[in-house]
Amino acid sequence: MNTESLFAPFVDRPGFARLLAAALLLVACDRAPAPVQKTPPLSANEAADASLDVPANTSTLTVEGSAFVLRVADGRVLRGAELQGAVLHVALDGGQVAPLKLASIVPDPETPEILRHDFQTSDGQGGWKTACPPNADGETWGFPVSLPEGHPGRDGDVTVTCVSGAVGKCVRWGYPPWMKGPGGEDLAPFHAACVHMARADYCGDNRPRTKEGTSIDNYDDLGIQRRGAAKDPAYVFEAGWGAQGAVCVAHPRWSDVATLEQIQADCPRLAAVPLCNEASARGLGARMFNTSKLLPAR
Repeated sequence: MNTESLFAPFVDRPGFARLLAAALLLVACDRAPAPVQKTPPLSANEAADASLDVPANTSTLTVEGSAFVLRVADGRVLRGAELQGAVLHVALDGGQVAPLKLASIVPDPETPEILRHDFQTSDGQGGWKTACPPNADGETWGFPVSLPEGHPGRDGDVTVTCVSGAVGKCVRWGYPPWMKGPGGEDLAPFHAACVHMARADYCGDNRPRTKEGTSIDNYDDLGIQRRGAAKDPAYVFEAGWGAQGAVCVAHPRWSDVATLEQIQADCPRLAAVPLCNEASARGLGARMFNTSKLLPAR
């Protein structure tokens, strides 16, 4: 069972910022601190989901798994923790630039293939402050990830996410899009389905329809996530999820956010499904499923 928050739908929304690899190169090689810019500090939301723009004829900054990889023009390659202390310069929507520091980079004790990045932004007074908002456990780290075209969390060749956001949360739930499932399955479609589910993005239109702190019970047919509230009659089947959004919806997560009729009007393909339950969702190609309470309580 998992708890959703407002960070899931809003932290990982695309279009907030772009990271300039050329600016990173200026500080990554010698770890020199970046000068304080006379620009507004990067907000947590803006820093949480950014894309990397690599100018031509320069060193290139990419990502492998959850690690930044900088290929320097002189042939050197800096990867993962070797970039600890580097400062990215983030171009905000509107043309302003703000620094984003990789203050520390360490493996996640629970999932070592995920590198915990302590992203920090300027506090506007010559110092640094944590960029990521906390998740339910108070964690404030994040990581970069490469997402395929059409993925709901993608914002360019590289997306930077906080663990409190839907993109980061679904990686920790067991769906890193760069890895394979227990039977060799490509996990990228499962991760995309998970992001839609976490945001209650039924139509796949990047419109979240949930509230902070909402508890859901999500599961799949791979055995990565299993039902945790199967014996709790308060949790009833909500929806089956695919890479493009819900494949069918039995009830909305919050009827005072969006009723089933409103969801079906927004997304006619969902209105065409006469019955939505786990079996029908599976027949429609669902990668993930979830149950939730009927809210507000009836």
